[in-house]
Formats: sequence, C-alpha cells, structure tokens
Amino acid sequence: MRSNFKHPIIKRLRKSENDFYRYLRLHRAEFGHSINKKKTDTDYYGYYPDVTKLIKKLSIHLKIQDKNLILGLGAESIIKDILFFFSKTKKNIGFLSPNYFMYNIYSKLFGYKSYDLKINPEKPHNLNVIEIKRFLIKKKIDIFLIVNPSHPFEKNWSLKEIKEIIKFCKKKNIIVIVDEVYQGLGSKTSKKLVYKYENLLIIGSFSKNFGLPALRIGYLISSKKNIEFLESFRLAIELPAHSIRIALDFLQRKQKIRASINQIINARNFAHKEFKKRNIKSFGKFGNSVTFKSINHISAKKIGNFLKKNKILVNYNYEKPFDNFINLTTTNINNLKIFFKKLDQIL
Repeated sequence: MRSNFKHPIIKRLRKSENDFYRYLRLHRAEFGHSINKKKTDTDYYGYYPDVTKLIKKLSIHLKIQDKNLILGLGAESIIKDILFFFSKTKKNIGFLSPNYFMYNIYSKLFGYKSYDLKINPEKPHNLNVIEIKRFLIKKKIDIFLIVNPSHPFEKNWSLKEIKEIIKFCKKKNIIVIVDEVYQGLGSKTSKKLVYKYENLLIIGSFSKNFGLPALRIGYLISSKKNIEFLESFRLAIELPAHSIRIALDFLQRKQKIRASINQIINARNFAHKEFKKRNIKSFGKFGNSVTFKSINHISAKKIGNFLKKNKILVNYNYEKPFDNFINLTTTNINNLKIFFKKLDQIL
C-alpha cells in the first residue's frame, strides 16, 4: 500500500520531469544513470516508472486540471479502488445493465448488495431520469453507476440528464460513478461537473476511443479531495514504463488520436450498413463495437459457436433479456468483411 510518508526530495523532484533526471537517484533500488546524461532506453527502464508527465499531458488533452486526475492499471483498477474506498461507509450499489461485468465482481468482493435497473434492448430510450430517481429511492442506493453512453444499446444520456441525476444524488448523499470509457466516440462528457459536485467520479480509459487496450491505462476524474483520498491508499507504482512512454508519444500526436477515432467510427458505420443489407437489427452508435439480434430462429449461441469454429470470436453468452444478442468489435473494416462472409454461411 502507498505510504503517507513523502520524502521532501521526492516531492520536489516530481514537480518537474527534467529535474527528476538531474539527480543521482540513490534513494531506491534502481539501476541508475549518470547525472545530466542524455536518456537512453536503459536509463528509462532502469528506474521505477513516474507518471507525473503523463498526468500533465493527459490533463491538457482532457482539458481539466491535473489535480483532478489519477491514473490506474486499466479502468478495472480504478473501479476496484473506488469500490474498495467506499466499502466501509456505503452498502447498496445500483447499476444500469448491461454493464462491464467487473462492476458486479468487485461489488460482491467488497460486500455490497447490488441492484440492477435493466435497459430494454429493444427500447433503450424509454429509460428516463424519473425512473432512475424512483429506483434510487426504492432500493436505498448508496452508490449509483451509470455508463454513458450506455453501450451497446444506444442509451446516450445528455449532459442535462446527467447533471439532474448528480444533483438529486447529492441531496440523498449518493455517490455517482459515470463510466465514460466510450466518451469521444459520439457522446458528451460530464467531466466539468467534478468542480461543482464532490459526489461525482468519472472513469475513462485509453482502451476504447484511443484504441490502445494493451497499454492498460485507465484514469479517474473527480474532485481534488476525492483524488487525494484515493491516492493515500493506492499502490505507489501501477503503470509499467513502456505503457507510460507509448501513451506520452500518442498524446503528442493529435492527428493520430483523430485517425484512431475515425477508424473506429468508420468501421462501426460499415457494420451497421452491412447488417441493414441483411435485414438484421443492429445496435451501438457510440462505442467501438456493434450488437445485433439473432434472426431466422437461429440462436445467438449457435451463431457464436459456428463463428468460433471458423476462428472468429464474438460475445454471445448474455443473460436474459440479452440472450438473443451478439456483440462484435468494430475497429477494422477488413476484419468485418471476413466476419460478414462467414455470417452469410449460417443465415
């Protein structure tokens, strides 16, 4: 666990990436390099990773203050830390489902009693703020998690709706977690609201709109107070040096970021068009994947197993009422062409 002890030299060094490399660092078990020497790969990996520069660059990209940002080993690490942090004082957690399965796993692990408010896959837009308020009161929710956009069933909450939910929850002493891992692929962010509402925590990631899941970089945006509390018990070192290095390089190339997002959007649009040609209903206007409903009395499981035999993996093992739906990643048009060619063989 992270120690509350902060060495004055380390505190001073972390203010500047350049200063950080001007000292002969003998205070920790590191390989070391000569002072004022040009950094090489050996120098870079011979030290424990430092996220200071990445936090600064990411905060600029997100247009928020760096004191309102914390990094973690993927969004999953952030989820775990948040739920652990509140587990002593909060007991009932509410979800809009479907959602990321790790929310349920960590809720059980930390002793929460969880409640689901299911989104109708056929009519996702029917769910409204009034229904959410009723759910929160009826189930006596302490923590409410909302994925926005609610992928894959196309429920995209407006900033006005999110703000109304947060304001209501603040009055009821309810923590609101907004999962924005798909933000940037067609939805509006609520990140500016963290300056006004301390009960708001926003989760983001490099995996979806940046298209860099292998880096395992997640982040949390919240009030300065929440960030300081979370940092007080988290592991001092989480992100590997190579992930930090690649992320820094990526953030410096705005054209590459835009190209990555455009590639995902173009592939997603291509998938919807192909499904429409085949009279198959598809969902997912805001994420990096598309969901379609099985047709011709062929079960989702049968389609999924057929594709698996043909070396194509999709998600299809969903519980009711989502058991007739299949989800596939849409980040590469060439891969999708192969998928549709095989799909036609079973339809």
